[in-house]
This record gives sequence, structure tokens and C-alpha cells, in this order.
Amino acid sequence: MSAWLENIVESYGTLAVFVGTTLEGEAVAIAGGVMAHREHLSFWPVALAAAAGGYLSDVIIYGLGRRYKDSSRVQSVLEHHKVAGIVAKLSLNLVLFALIFRFIPGMRTAGPVALATLGMPPLNYCFLTGAAALVWGVTGVMLGYFMGHTIEVIFGELHRIEHALIGPAIAALVVGIAVYLWRRPRRG
Repeated sequence: MSAWLENIVESYGTLAVFVGTTLEGEAVAIAGGVMAHREHLSFWPVALAAAAGGYLSDVIIYGLGRRYKDSSRVQSVLEHHKVAGIVAKLSLNLVLFALIFRFIPGMRTAGPVALATLGMPPLNYCFLTGAAALVWGVTGVMLGYFMGHTIEVIFGELHRIEHALIGPAIAALVVGIAVYLWRRPRRG
């Protein structure tokens, strides 16, 4: 079983990071970094796949935001109480907004939508978010790489691929809990 799973990860892991970061994001980039630390994947192809996946989702969301900017769904995203204040502050400098939205929790979808509705030109958006996606991909994979080192220090060197998957599972759980806690409604 271990050799079979290792072969799957090594054959399709970089593609999985690309698809996963297109659909989800941070947890997948971090998991790719852990697998790179374990030498099941190569660092730079995984970092570039993470960046490309994040960039692709940003461009798609931006395009949808431009196309449907007057729809009630787009307006509800922009009017969300946690998004509206950030958008109001960052709308004063669209270049800065395009460079940092992906690093702000909860802005992965709202950022591209806001930039589209605020009228940022597509070429500017594509260039700026491409540069930010590259930094984001490398940073996320690097974080996972160092997390893999920390796991190795705590648990010792893990030889089986099933054990190496502990890191990505922990990373996904931590990111999932953080997103849940950030998004849940506040009482009071």
C-alpha cells in the first residue's frame, strides 16, 4: 500500500496542488510544501503549481465579478459585514488592494470581485495578482516545507508515506478551523 500511495503522490502530486489551490488554497499549498519536505515532490514545481492554481481562481473570480457586477449575489458578497470595511479601506488604492487581498483571511473571493466592480482594468489586475500569486504560492509551500521539518523534529523521521500525510492533514485542519472561526457569526 505504501509504495502504491507514494507512486500516486509523486506522479500526480504537483497536479493535485494546482487543482487544489484553484479550488481551495492555503491548506493545499501548505500540504504541497510538507510533501516537498518529505521529498515526495520537488519544491519549485509545487510552488509554481500553487501560484498558478491561485492565480487561475483569482482571474476566474475577477472575470465573473466583471460579468455579474450588478447581480444580487455579487452585491451580497461586497456588502458582507466582514468584507465591506476592508473593501472600503483598500478601495482607496487599487494597486495595493490587488497585491494584498489574497493574504487577508476571507478576501480570496471578495478581493477579485471587489476589484472587478471597482473598475480595475483587466490587464492591470492580471499583472498585479500574478505577482502576488507567485509570492503567495512560494510562501505557502515554504511554510509547509518548514512545517514538515517541525513535524519531523516532533515525530522523528517518518519513512512511510501514510505517516508523511500527517503534516498535510494537520495543516488542512488548522487552516480549516481558522477559517471557520473567522467566518462564524459573532454573538453579542
